[in-house]
Amino acid sequence: MGREEKPKLNIEQQIGRLSEKGIKFNLISKEEAIKYLTDNNNYFKLTAYRKTFPKHCNGENSGKYIDLDFAQLKDLAIIDMRLRYALLHLALDVEHYAKVRLIKAIADSPDDGYDIVKNFISSLADSQREAFEKEIERNRDNPYCGDIIHKYDGEYPVWAFVEVIPFGRFVAFYKHCANYLGDRKMADEYFLLLSAKELRNPAAHSNCILNDLSPGTSHRQTNHVVNSELSKTPGITKGIRRRKMSNSRIQQIITLLYAHKRFVTSVGVHEHQCEVLHGVAGRMFRNISYYDNNDTISTTFGFVKSVIDNWFPFAYNADT
Repeated sequence: MGREEKPKLNIEQQIGRLSEKGIKFNLISKEEAIKYLTDNNNYFKLTAYRKTFPKHCNGENSGKYIDLDFAQLKDLAIIDMRLRYALLHLALDVEHYAKVRLIKAIADSPDDGYDIVKNFISSLADSQREAFEKEIERNRDNPYCGDIIHKYDGEYPVWAFVEVIPFGRFVAFYKHCANYLGDRKMADEYFLLLSAKELRNPAAHSNCILNDLSPGTSHRQTNHVVNSELSKTPGITKGIRRRKMSNSRIQQIITLLYAHKRFVTSVGVHEHQCEVLHGVAGRMFRNISYYDNNDTISTTFGFVKSVIDNWFPFAYNADT
């Protein structure tokens, strides 16, 4: 699809195109919509949220959206922004506490903290080692970790190594350490970290998270521990759990929420994230009546809120 099919449009033309597609301006005026697209968002990103709304299949309105108002797209964009910020900070917490856990596991083992890093680097295939070396070189003059690279320069102890590798490399290293140490608990946690990494990157790059909530988009099974924890959550039936967790985005969000519960040991950090997550859930329900005719969105918001209410209660304590 090229320039002729998708020409550049000014904002007034964008509003006209949305009208042609059946999008209404009842809850928000066209003038307000123009201002929003001028000052706060862009057409390409906003219209990504149309995907979860149905279209007429036939008749004079064939191909047009059914009961979709511009205000709903704006509402989803705002919720998505709030959610992305929360998820990014959750993932950063998980990364930090996973590093703390890994370093402690090495400290409690017979390994001197150097051999396990050397063993990991040696285990990399040629292409992986080349990619790893490029990662190190890119960071050699980095003001935040370049001094560590210069200090150890290829002879890294684990406590230094985890500070100079990106999160994706750390996740692979975590798996290697789990196998090296024969730690089955860490091996299970690898899959939680993998999901956290897959969600952290789009959140950090401001990619849309909630623009496709349709079931059946996940290509992997939900982690069994996450499923077990969900099965204990009041109000979430087996059918609801299977349907909602079959969406790849929701599966990653819920897995990250569980990973935070599992890795993070600070009560203060949990209390802070409880406040943030309840703020996001509250924002989801501020205009929930917008989605009375969209079961996919309304029930997904309900599912996420139920998990937050049960896994991140306001009265958080160390026994929760």
